[in-house]
Amino acid sequence: MRFFLFLVLSLSLTSAFAVTKGQFMGRQMIINIASTQYDGSVDGTPQLLFDVMNRPEQDSFLGKGKALEAPQNVLNFVCARRGENNYQCSIYVHQSAYGRIAPGKAYFEVKGDQAKALFDQFHTNGANFSFRDEANTFAIWATPARFVIQFSDQGI
Repeated sequence: MRFFLFLVLSLSLTSAFAVTKGQFMGRQMIINIASTQYDGSVDGTPQLLFDVMNRPEQDSFLGKGKALEAPQNVLNFVCARRGENNYQCSIYVHQSAYGRIAPGKAYFEVKGDQAKALFDQFHTNGANFSFRDEANTFAIWATPARFVIQFSDQGI
């Protein structure tokens, strides 16, 4: 347990100066999206993602943030406010019937009731929702019938 906590904290701290970065960890892909870039400029992607989440703010391993309700060991999705203009999102896609992962790539898809449950946790127009990061490496496409998350460090 201590090792896992150390790993999560290490990844959170080392990704604080990245934009969108994936860490392949065997049975899961950790996708970190941080607002501060190496040159000090700000990427608005994690703040936009934080804002479109239709979830209450609560304590998380990243600090005060929002988390999707999803089955453990399938998908973990947290976005947190870490200070003024400093947001971070960590998305864990686990190898499962719904998630396919490989070095540099992750794909998560659910349909039916599971898709609707995730779809309802975002502010949408009621029919569809789409989101893409500024780096064009992370995207969400969703309807009440189908919910997809895709990451590729080569671009999507």
